[in-house]
Amino acid sequence: MKHYNKMARQAGMTLIELTVVLLVLIGLAGLMIPYVGGFVSKTHDSANSDSLAAVNGAIQRYDVQFMGQPSDYDSLMDSDLINGTGYTKLMGGAIEAAGGGADESYLKTVTIDGKVLTNVGINKLMVMDNGTSDATFKATSGSLPVVKGTDYKLAALNVAASCSSAAPMGCIKTDADLSAILGHPVNTTANDYLALGVGQDTGMVGKTISEAPVHFAKTGAMSAANKYNRILAIYEVPNNTTVTNQGYCTNYQSTTGTVDASQPATMMLCSGTTAVTNVGAIGTIGDWHMVMMPVAKFVTTAMPMMKLEGLGGALASHYASMDAN
Repeated sequence: MKHYNKMARQAGMTLIELTVVLLVLIGLAGLMIPYVGGFVSKTHDSANSDSLAAVNGAIQRYDVQFMGQPSDYDSLMDSDLINGTGYTKLMGGAIEAAGGGADESYLKTVTIDGKVLTNVGINKLMVMDNGTSDATFKATSGSLPVVKGTDYKLAALNVAASCSSAAPMGCIKTDADLSAILGHPVNTTANDYLALGVGQDTGMVGKTISEAPVHFAKTGAMSAANKYNRILAIYEVPNNTTVTNQGYCTNYQSTTGTVDASQPATMMLCSGTTAVTNVGAIGTIGDWHMVMMPVAKFVTTAMPMMKLEGLGGALASHYASMDAN
């Protein structure tokens, strides 16, 4: 009996043994933490690139099926889109006012004629609500029609050559840098690159995509409740200067480009009001005709995080992280 009781008392682990086991477990946990962090980061990047690709494909399918672009995008602008200001709940900070501020944010305010949107079927945009308590799921306060011939203030991607040391981390310095982010060549001299949010009200939801994806940030401060976590659709549009300076003029131009009322009307390709190219005699059709109908051209998708992340850049990051392991 005494032998049995002695064995029973010694059946458990000693304090030294328990300490050794705990130290081993702590060491193993320390070795695993970097791998777990890397796994979370890879999952985050993979999900992000998948969402960008899914929205990209949905917009292209919508164009094929419905012969135009989906309406009711989130405008990223507050108020009436004519006198409104930028949405203030974006991860990357405030949208630069037109011609003002340090001009170093990756989003700026541009003025465009509504026809570049209506010509491709974007007839309404959702107005953002800067006073909302939910930056992503209750981000809008209603929709407004887009009308041809009316100028609207909208958000566009910004290339800021300065990018000073105090610039936001997402400052984009050159067209080449923006091209690398988007995975698409850009020309910001002739074009603006509109950024429109793909929210749940977007016209393609329920048609070519079931739900508008949400990017879930890594930190609570950047969560969907606090910051806008929707994907952006990027559209290339000719800027107002380009639109104004391209057209046909027919003020009875001679083949040399000088005004001569004795000559038959000749259609000339114009820059501003100066004929630069003779493209043939025609009947009198008026003083001004556009060379081509200015339209918004879908380019790609992007994520408005602390730094702009485009589909091209996201895929490159994803594959780079895969190659690193």
